[in-house]
Amino acid sequence: MSLKFTIRKAKKTYLLVFSGFIALLFWLSISLPLFNIPYSTVLYDNNGELLSAHIASDGQWRFPQGDSVPAKFASSLLIFEDAYFYRHPGVNPLAIGRALWQNIAQGKVVSGGSTLTMQVIRLATQKRRTVWNKAKESVQALRLEISSSKKEILMLYATHAPFGGNVVGLEAASWRYFQRAPHQLSWAESAMLAVLPNAPGLIHTGKNRELLLQKRNRLLKKLFDQNKIDSLTYALALDEAIPPHPYPLPQPAPHLLDYCRKKQEGKIYHLTLDKALQKKLNRTIELHHHQLRLNEIHNAAAIVLDVKSGKVLAYCGNTQPIKKQWHQNHVDIIQAPRSTGSILKPFLYAACLCDGLLLPTSLVADIPTYYKNFAPKNYNRSYSGAVPAHEALSRSLNVPSVKMLEEYDIGRFCAVLHKAGLTTVKNKPDYYGLSLILGGAEATLFELSGAYASMARTLSNYRKNNSQYYTNEFRQPILFKDEHLTRGKLSDFFPVFGAAAIYHTFEAMTNVNRPDEETGWKMFASSRKIAWKTGTSFGYRDAWAVGVSPGYVVGVWVGNATGEGRPGIVGGSTAGPIMFDIFRHLPRTSWFAPPYDDMLKAAICHTSGFKAGLNCPIDSMYIPVQGQKSDICPYHPLIHLDETGLFRVHSDCYPTSKMQHNGWFVLPPAMEWYYRKNHPLYKTLPPMHKNCHPAQAQVMEFIYPQNSNHLFLPVGIDGKTQAVVLKVAHRNSSSTIFWHLDGDFLGETSFVHQMAIKPSIGKHQITLIDEDGNILQKNMLCVGRGDA
Repeated sequence: MSLKFTIRKAKKTYLLVFSGFIALLFWLSISLPLFNIPYSTVLYDNNGELLSAHIASDGQWRFPQGDSVPAKFASSLLIFEDAYFYRHPGVNPLAIGRALWQNIAQGKVVSGGSTLTMQVIRLATQKRRTVWNKAKESVQALRLEISSSKKEILMLYATHAPFGGNVVGLEAASWRYFQRAPHQLSWAESAMLAVLPNAPGLIHTGKNRELLLQKRNRLLKKLFDQNKIDSLTYALALDEAIPPHPYPLPQPAPHLLDYCRKKQEGKIYHLTLDKALQKKLNRTIELHHHQLRLNEIHNAAAIVLDVKSGKVLAYCGNTQPIKKQWHQNHVDIIQAPRSTGSILKPFLYAACLCDGLLLPTSLVADIPTYYKNFAPKNYNRSYSGAVPAHEALSRSLNVPSVKMLEEYDIGRFCAVLHKAGLTTVKNKPDYYGLSLILGGAEATLFELSGAYASMARTLSNYRKNNSQYYTNEFRQPILFKDEHLTRGKLSDFFPVFGAAAIYHTFEAMTNVNRPDEETGWKMFASSRKIAWKTGTSFGYRDAWAVGVSPGYVVGVWVGNATGEGRPGIVGGSTAGPIMFDIFRHLPRTSWFAPPYDDMLKAAICHTSGFKAGLNCPIDSMYIPVQGQKSDICPYHPLIHLDETGLFRVHSDCYPTSKMQHNGWFVLPPAMEWYYRKNHPLYKTLPPMHKNCHPAQAQVMEFIYPQNSNHLFLPVGIDGKTQAVVLKVAHRNSSSTIFWHLDGDFLGETSFVHQMAIKPSIGKHQITLIDEDGNILQKNMLCVGRGDA
């Protein structure tokens, strides 16, 4: 008897130990986290609206886990699947017993008795439904209940439950079937999704739809019986139809989706975009694209920034393909470096104002200009002789801009662009040369728009009461909702550009000629004041337009992503109209207030725009404080005239008591020659009195060659050097000029002073003598192109 008892006790102990060992194995067999699977990349806008999503790498629409399960879905799910969810430890013995009895009574498996926790384990392990696996699920469910809260378990189920086809998870199902977020679903919609994982094959156009409807309505009846919904809600819910099929997910920002996927796939990204504005932006691009493609222009991109916060409000990286004709539409142009054209000129203008190199009204030379292997020309191939600096910017004149850059220094300007956030200008200054300001560098629409927005923010946030600046205004645009513009410390010195310089720059940019449909905008009260700049790259490959208001910055690029040039790819006529159409979708804002604390009222020469000299007609205007370092007017010498005022005289030939002394606006000969064509009221210097010998004065000036003593001789296809044309300006164009090369007479010219010469390679001297005996000489080293 004692031996049998001992054997039975040993067997019992063995069974307990063995059972405990098996349970321990089951317990340890679950790995956390449960789901090691790929997820979709999902974008939400600033208001939590779905922007775009990309399918997971395993072909499933499976959104990453959200932050909560909607109450309607949770109530529906628990009533349908697991009414004792909040009371059991992960396994419900009563449910398992009931399922076992039903299965025996029916002679087949009709119920599994699994709790939601056990279903989460099954979704994670993907095991077959066997008694052995059910036992493992039970142990693993117990462990999951210990390691996770009920809320977390419910979220795991909602994220990974199958909802038919390749739709996995509540979030994806809500958008695929109802085109709304789960928290916006009705009771009927929530109930349908609650019953769907129980038999996900039910949802299919024309397949078992009546059975799905019955299951949903039975659940709605239970919700009504348990007072989860009232009678009116119940009646209305019964009338709601089942969706006919899954809908495609919205894709208003596909290029931004690709941008985020490159950062990290399988994440939820909460962006700063506004979905409603994004749709308007896409529609605007689409409408213009239909017109542009008629000229074989196939790509366009646009971005909208909020100035105050630095956030991106809308982002269209490229056009969508039409009729399956692909033209590199997948390329995100907003992030792609492209040739800048003239779009950098406002930065140079502001930099020159900040350094006191010029005033907004200062005349700058606009004449034919030649450098070694570089001869800048204006877009219209004409020259004004001299133009105010602000007009040179608003007209986007190339020659004055090159001269500004030459004076400012290329290296300094590259440093300014780096501070402004243009990271693509990364080569040494010598790599770009003076062509930098005409499109010799590359920039992205993303960084360019951010730099203009930073300028606007600097001006808006300038502390007028104590003349201080925030040091961190210049930064990249903000794309992600959890990022914020963190302003730096207040400083007494501007970080990149001063407020007054920015204000004058924007004022000049408001005078850029608008597209035809915007003509006469100042005449209409409904029009808004926008500072804008265009750019067109060499070969008509890139067209830019960036507009600035106190509230928003809109940047647009138009062209072909392949780099193919087209005659119509011009900033003002292609990118400009798109930019103004986008501004029409944005709220109106007032204009910038003048930063008077960063300005001083100064006496300005009425004619030249420089600081007034002793002989200048005087105006007054507010100029940047740094402008007090600028030059005094160099174009108003004191001229001595006879008593008639018709002839110039001097004290050696005319009584001083009878002289008239007048300040006279006199430009250098080359500038004067072109300036007179555009300014008929310009008065040339009166001739010298017949009794007076001419005083030493500059009456002739070389147009070509101008800035260099090197003359490059062109080489023909036969390899021999060809003739080169020299050009000279004379104050009196009707004067006769006699040309000499190394003392040998070449010929004479009148009115148009240019001469073709064919010197040998080496050193030479050009001598010009006019009919009044004025002499102009230039020593030159003539070299072939290969000897440069």
